[in-house]
Amino acid sequence: MKNLCQIFALFSFLAKHEMLSLGLEMPRNSISRREVFVKGAGVTTAAVATAFLPQQNAFAKNNNNFIDESSEVTSSPERNVLLQKILSKASDDEVELAIKNLERLDPSKGNAASVDELGGRWELIYSVNAEAFSPLLNLPEPIRPRSLQLIGEDAASVVGDGRIAQVLNFPIIPLTFLLSSGAVPLAAAYPDTKDTSNLEIFPPFRFEIQLGSARVQVVEAGSDAEFRALNARDEDAQKAGRNIYKQRYLDMTGKKGDLRISEVTSGDPVIVVSSIY
Repeated sequence: MKNLCQIFALFSFLAKHEMLSLGLEMPRNSISRREVFVKGAGVTTAAVATAFLPQQNAFAKNNNNFIDESSEVTSSPERNVLLQKILSKASDDEVELAIKNLERLDPSKGNAASVDELGGRWELIYSVNAEAFSPLLNLPEPIRPRSLQLIGEDAASVVGDGRIAQVLNFPIIPLTFLLSSGAVPLAAAYPDTKDTSNLEIFPPFRFEIQLGSARVQVVEAGSDAEFRALNARDEDAQKAGRNIYKQRYLDMTGKKGDLRISEVTSGDPVIVVSSIY
């Protein structure tokens, strides 16, 4: 059970993210795409080169094309370049440059952590270093789980108000891994900061497994230190502060096909690494 928790924890919260979302979310440079959103259809993702796509039609059957032709969002040239770089499996450096170019056009104007449009269900579509989060994301495609992040009302309906959820949905069998935590905009937690781009992640951390309609809680950790200890983290990691999750880019249409980019900028030393920018 401990190893199982480690795998999922690494997948979810323990890595620096700069993610792009098309309606979902995850690690240091990530891209995601919105499908079901608080105010419509959308998904979000963010983190170390990771990305999410809409759950429906996320990948073409024959070529893993995650650019959904049914997207309702008008795409900019910079946005198209990023999606094409990911689709063509360009080098990480090329993808990172495309992410950087798109971030300059952030429709949320640095307020992504405090707007309703952040909410939704987001699916990971790209990660610079997926194995840093979970070896499960490197499984062959027929058995690779889908990586989702739930925020806002979509999370509340599954894990309760004021929380976000990282979800792995497995193909073939109705198996789901679900890791949830508290999350609050820094501007709400610390009004003096006037920070509208960052989320603070806080306990309790809960890891649950669902098989079919049966769902069981495997672990609950009441502090960051306890959660990291359960994942065999060293003393320095256990003493580190809470994870701060910066939202670097967010499409604001609330429609299917929105993108998001985010990054864990402080907290657990395993996921907070030097920025490549």
